[in-house]
Amino acid sequence: GTHREAVGPQAEQGLARAGKSRLPTHILQRGGRRSSVGRRHQRHTPPVIALADCNNFYVSCERVFRPSLEKCPVIILSNNDGCAVARSNEAKQLGIPMGAPYYQVRNICDRAGVAVFSSNYELYGDMSRRIVSVLSRFSPRMEVYSIDESFLDLGQAVNPLELSRQIRKRVGEWTGIPISIGLGPTKTLAKLANRLAKQGNTGCLEVRPGDRGSLRSVAVEDVWGIGNRYASRLRRIGIRNALELAEAPSVVVRKAGGVTLERTQRELCGWNCINLEEVPQPRKNACSSRSFGRPVMTLQDLEEAVANHAVKAANRIRREGSLARGLQVFVATNRFRKDLPQYVNSRTMVFSEPTDDPICILSSACRMLRGIYRNGYAYKKAGVLLLDLDQGGHQQLNLFNGGEREKHERLVGAMEQLTTAYGPRAAFLAAQGLERSWS
Repeated sequence: GTHREAVGPQAEQGLARAGKSRLPTHILQRGGRRSSVGRRHQRHTPPVIALADCNNFYVSCERVFRPSLEKCPVIILSNNDGCAVARSNEAKQLGIPMGAPYYQVRNICDRAGVAVFSSNYELYGDMSRRIVSVLSRFSPRMEVYSIDESFLDLGQAVNPLELSRQIRKRVGEWTGIPISIGLGPTKTLAKLANRLAKQGNTGCLEVRPGDRGSLRSVAVEDVWGIGNRYASRLRRIGIRNALELAEAPSVVVRKAGGVTLERTQRELCGWNCINLEEVPQPRKNACSSRSFGRPVMTLQDLEEAVANHAVKAANRIRREGSLARGLQVFVATNRFRKDLPQYVNSRTMVFSEPTDDPICILSSACRMLRGIYRNGYAYKKAGVLLLDLDQGGHQQLNLFNGGEREKHERLVGAMEQLTTAYGPRAAFLAAQGLERSWS
């Protein structure tokens, strides 16, 4: 670092011409432009990463099957119709904030004729898989970052920006979902470009490290990876936007947020520090929980709810090929009802052998629930958490449980075939209940 600071611009280029410079080619850049020496010694095609992000994804999915909702204000509510988790542009213009409880914006929705929908995660998951299928045709390397976002490597394309326009058009034609695509040499710049593309309604936009205008237009709290805590620290030291963060001394940035924040700064400068994860990392835990539609008082209703959560969590890890080593069951009352007695409790156990058997998980969960249930409380929420997930290829089995395990596996396999063909209510365990009035 001392040697780099001591060598001036002319001396650097003179040493490079003489073949004596050991400095990386990016040190030989001035004013955001690579010198002729840097171009001559460049061996690899500069990376181009694209972020394809669906516009108002949940709303767009509903509009695919209800074309009459185009240009109309629409919001999607969370589980049990609690909060607004997705809004159309028209709903945003009405002043409905993200995450707003529905009871607070109900009057606005009634006056403006806002179409309100409950979340339909099966629909959103299916549409997400269709979009990923289309995107995978354009790039051999892709990372599915979330249900509505994917990173693509377009470094081998002759004209990445034109290719991104083709991708956007194809996804719209084949799925009906509008998307915006941001391009940059790093994932952070691609995310920033995507944000600007949505704000300007351009559809596709590319941002390079030397694009000072684009970096200056993005507030520091809107940079990918920087939350409110880091943003408040940076603003206290005079860093207010992405450009000021990119040009700040690394020592100052590291002091404000450690290595994580410095990595974000380097990404803004064009240094690729966050690689594409083509193979998603297996999860360590799996949770299934939901607030009740009404207060639940009886043990029977609680058992039905916990049984359904146990089966749902077990099916989730079965699809991923994982096994659970432990199980936790928890219940809670409504902490916002100060007029009612409060109670929160949980219990955890370790299985004798890792399992994905929904029958075993369900029976264990209900047995643990009976140990923590207390009469006289109005329960608002219950859930099941599968702990310490492991891949199914490596497990220590129980010597005395082989026959029971095989019987359960055949039964569960038959139930899965029925539910796949005829829906989730075609076959289920009796403990899950029939009416499910608690849901």
